[in-house]
Amino acid sequence: MILYHSTPDSPVVEISVEGKITDHELRDAIERMRGDIELNGKTRVLERIEHFSGIEPKALWTDMTLGIPLARRITRAAVVADAGWIHASMHLARFFTKAEIKAFHVNELEQARAWINA
Repeated sequence: MILYHSTPDSPVVEISVEGKITDHELRDAIERMRGDIELNGKTRVLERIEHFSGIEPKALWTDMTLGIPLARRITRAAVVADAGWIHASMHLARFFTKAEIKAFHVNELEQARAWINA
């Protein structure tokens, strides 16, 4: 499940991911982010990932073809996660974006929000 939240006139987007990501949900989130980037320009993303159980193969392809080009337009990303492997994968994300990226544990959500808004 993907929950997407943005506030008008704010460059910050919050995305919550839980369970398995479907292609339909991912496409919806990408379209909303595309609109926010066009509206606000430089966009910052706080992504919360908890109890992640996978991604549909079709959604993985969608992420590679539609999500990665969008990631290049993000200026700062905070990833709040409950799994150590997600924190470790942040090194790979640097190949797909020029954004400043920082990982946080789930109990550091408020620190992540402060960092993304700084």
